[in-house]
Amino acid sequence: MKGWQKTSFIDYPDKIASVFFFGGCNFRCAFCHNPELVLKPESLPDINDGEVLSYLETKKHLYEGVCVSGGEPTLYPDLEDILIKIKALDLLVKLDTNGTQPDKVKRWVEAKLIDYVAMDIKTSPTLYKQVFPLGLNHEGLWSRISETIEFLKDDNVPYEFRSTLYPPFFPREEWGAIKALVAGAPAYYLQPFNSKVTLAKETKRLSIKEEEIMEMRDYFAQAVGKCEIR
Repeated sequence: MKGWQKTSFIDYPDKIASVFFFGGCNFRCAFCHNPELVLKPESLPDINDGEVLSYLETKKHLYEGVCVSGGEPTLYPDLEDILIKIKALDLLVKLDTNGTQPDKVKRWVEAKLIDYVAMDIKTSPTLYKQVFPLGLNHEGLWSRISETIEFLKDDNVPYEFRSTLYPPFFPREEWGAIKALVAGAPAYYLQPFNSKVTLAKETKRLSIKEEEIMEMRDYFAQAVGKCEIR
């Protein structure tokens, strides 16, 4: 574990939660607001999982759940053990994921180790390759992402889709394809792009107008239970 937010009122919908951050990611999103977790997780001090869980055990009357985030937490080799220990405390678990590990998501949902999934939708299928590191199998990664999307859409677990509105990933001509990806979801949350802390320097020159954000919200709302701006 590379980060720990003891208490959050916003990361787990309608729950008081603690947030665990795990280092490493198999994406390279230019707009990423946790670049150290992605590029240099080894530079960050380790946080002892056992000590954090012991704290939650003594304070579990104050919490309803734990949000597991990153980076991409599904890449952490010991995550399943941590999920088991969290559930032993009778706490709910929310997983934040990019969807590239469908087998793990399915296994953990079926084992009742996950109670809620928030999956990032980065862009349209055509543009997704821009978030994959060079040298990786783009088609293979997209196939796995698509598999996770369809698994969630089958209502196997409460879930939401969410997107950061990074301008190059949300050109108007791709809205229809993105709408098709999220169609049928109970909730789709849009987060305005913030250029203050990002993985790539070129993002500093980019911005998105508020009226366009509102237009996107209204457009995507046609296909989902609710579409809101965070």
